[in-house]
Amino acid sequence: MQKKEIVLTLGFLAEKDACDRGIEEFKKWYPSGSAPLSEVLRKLQKLANTSTKYLKYVDYARWLILRFPPTQEPLVLNKLTGKFLFWNGDINIKSGIDGERFIIGNGNVNIKGNGNLNGRTRIWARKEVKAINIAAKFYAEILAGTIDAQNITAYDHSGIHAKTIDAENIAAKDFAGIFAGTIDAENIAAKDFAVIRAWETMDAVNIAASDHSGIGADEINTQNIIDDSYDGIHGKINLINPPQTNPQNTNTAS
Repeated sequence: MQKKEIVLTLGFLAEKDACDRGIEEFKKWYPSGSAPLSEVLRKLQKLANTSTKYLKYVDYARWLILRFPPTQEPLVLNKLTGKFLFWNGDINIKSGIDGERFIIGNGNVNIKGNGNLNGRTRIWARKEVKAINIAAKFYAEILAGTIDAQNITAYDHSGIHAKTIDAENIAAKDFAGIFAGTIDAENIAAKDFAVIRAWETMDAVNIAASDHSGIGADEINTQNIIDDSYDGIHGKINLINPPQTNPQNTNTAS
């Protein structure tokens, strides 16, 4: 059931410490001094699509969604056709996304295919970002509570941030950074000045750092480490032996 719509007013925005510029623009858009939150997000999405200074509208949308609970029903799209999408609830995209995309969701962002981001683009979700594979390139940024994918790769100054990251393979290259509270993966690799950091625990079967990259966590649980980097692998390292399988009994009765 859809939650009650939030109506923004000048007083409400002031209570939430909105910036002076944002309040002045709100007055210009809505001379009555009030508007539903969902309408404001649609307005911001439209302005972002038609402005060369679109990043300020992306930031406005994120600021609003950070300060209010979700009120919109889950949005389901067969394909994402626009460059910008701001939604005060869950977002479900039944295909992959590619190129320059700005997705701000107050809930989960579920991508049925691959999520490939290029340029100064952003995906932000209050809860989870999920895709088959995720690749962030050329200053792209992904922020979420949880990020879940088979393969996650960050290149070329891009950044991926979450409370929890869960993947089979995680890699960072070329000055990129991947940061989380906890990271759980089969394989983790960093090279070329990249950084992969878990503020709490990092669990992986194989961990490798090369060139000037750095990998770190308060506690690292792994079976195999290759440290061939100037910055190295840092944290309390627990080397875990792989589980031993019982040999089959080949004796046969005579």
